[in-house]
Amino acid sequence: MCKQALAAGYNKSLFERLVAIGWKPVRLHVQYRMHPCIAEFPSNTFYEGTLQNGVSIIDRAYGSLNFPWPVFGKPIFFYNTIGPEELSFSGTSYINRTEAMNVESIVTRFLKTGLKPTEIGIITPYEGQRSFIKCYMLNYGTLDINMYD
Repeated sequence: MCKQALAAGYNKSLFERLVAIGWKPVRLHVQYRMHPCIAEFPSNTFYEGTLQNGVSIIDRAYGSLNFPWPVFGKPIFFYNTIGPEELSFSGTSYINRTEAMNVESIVTRFLKTGLKPTEIGIITPYEGQRSFIKCYMLNYGTLDINMYD
């Protein structure tokens, strides 16, 4: 980090800087976006188990979805991919081509079952990988290009 950024306090998050100047933090009490089983992690990790769900399992159910979830009724899984990481095109992040191929395959399967693109979330910690996955799906996806945007 450059000296100017450090002097401006950018080594701390915006939230930390606001608290330091007297802002009182307000915690989320009820979440309305995630399936309750997905919300379980942030609730336990960041809210000491107090985060409530404003949506039910039924609100987020996809009864017609034919997908072999590892745990029935919990629409979440971690897919371990063995493939080499490499520096992204920007030189500041990472990509994994094998992982991108697997993501495209799984997303295409979801889309073929009738899910809408807005109902699918892909999480990656690297901006390079996010960008690469999107480009890969647009260029190599087997469905209409608009389905992957």
